[in-house]
Amino acid sequence: MENQQKANLAIADLLLLQQQLRNKVTLLELGYFLVNDTQKIAAYQIGIFYRQFRGHKKIEALSGVPSPVKEAPFYIWLLALYKVIAKQGGAEAMVIKPADFPDDLVADWDDFLPPEVLWLPFISGDGECLGGLLLARTFPWRIEEQRILDFWGSAAAHAVELLSYKKHSMFAALKRVKTAVWVTIAVVFLVILFIPVSISVLAPAEVVPKNPIVVRAPLEGVINKVFAQPNKAVAKNALLLTLDDTALKSRLDVAEQELEIAKAEYRRSEQVSVLDSKASTEIPMLAARIQQRAAEVAYVQSLLKRINIHAERAGIAIIHDAYELEGKPVKLGERLLTIAQPKQAELEIWLAVGDSISLESQAKVELFLNVAPETPYPAVLRYVNFQAEMSPEGVFAYRTRADFLNNKETLRIGLRGTAKLYGKKVPLYYYLFRRPVAAARQWLGL
Repeated sequence: MENQQKANLAIADLLLLQQQLRNKVTLLELGYFLVNDTQKIAAYQIGIFYRQFRGHKKIEALSGVPSPVKEAPFYIWLLALYKVIAKQGGAEAMVIKPADFPDDLVADWDDFLPPEVLWLPFISGDGECLGGLLLARTFPWRIEEQRILDFWGSAAAHAVELLSYKKHSMFAALKRVKTAVWVTIAVVFLVILFIPVSISVLAPAEVVPKNPIVVRAPLEGVINKVFAQPNKAVAKNALLLTLDDTALKSRLDVAEQELEIAKAEYRRSEQVSVLDSKASTEIPMLAARIQQRAAEVAYVQSLLKRINIHAERAGIAIIHDAYELEGKPVKLGERLLTIAQPKQAELEIWLAVGDSISLESQAKVELFLNVAPETPYPAVLRYVNFQAEMSPEGVFAYRTRADFLNNKETLRIGLRGTAKLYGKKVPLYYYLFRRPVAAARQWLGL
């Protein structure tokens, strides 16, 4: 009578566990439930949940532990033990003995597990082993407990299989879709790929002066004083900067002295020629020397007049730093500063070689300034340089210029942003796969 009551209680606990089993939605939750709550139908000290999926074997849960530590010796030994158990097969609960295992596993058996160990395999509906429960305790297992655990193993196997393939349930649903629907979807997808769209590319851009006057060094020397201020208005013929005249004045003094010496020698020869006819032959040579020295004096005087550099027209002086220019040695023709008209500006774009697309004349361009990224400024493409050069950012790019369409609102020279250039119409598949195909060709060398 007492044994009948225990059997009834065990069956009731089994039904309750099966009910709770249906509420588990993750493998982590299921594993913790299996190794801890199975004690309601069979007493044990240690419970281990093994899971085998697509050839991979791992320990999902240990009783009394939130999560197993893979680097622990206990974990490594248990995993080696399961590899031997998995080779033995079997579809029902069975008691395993240390004598059935290799000596290297038996040597550590007493350190890791109690002597009485039961293996409860989880077998799927098509006969595949999904893992199982390893239950260990100090007293023997009864036949009645093994039978109840067999029922429990069948229910648990169903839950393990369901949660293992839960991520792939969407693919199973897709398989039920009819072939005609798939063909329709494929045709629609192909039609969409051939829809013409405007190809576009982004590139860094800057507002620069249009048709500015470049002020260059009229001669070789050193900058003495800079009068123009950065981004300040200058009037026509206003003094912009001066070059140091110390070397030129010294050169002028030497040239003037040489001219006086040549004149004195010429006068002496004239006086001597009255008494000596041979001295008259030197007079033409001395006259030519006077002309040479006079020309040199005139040349140095002209250089002195060019040390003061004036503005050819009124505008805004574009210069980085006036103090850095002072004392700087310059060569003939070297760029010093720029005079621009404040109401004449254009867009300079550096189109990287890797982003280059086919651009037509008068192509649409939009500028998004860094200070106002929400407002596009329309422009039209004027030209694209045929040869790439090093950009200020240090990449090879094509220098591109564009004219603003809205002349009423003049943007300040020097503003930076991002320009969006629109090319010709291309199919959608070309727009989507242009970069991947280009990268693949470079990588494969095609």
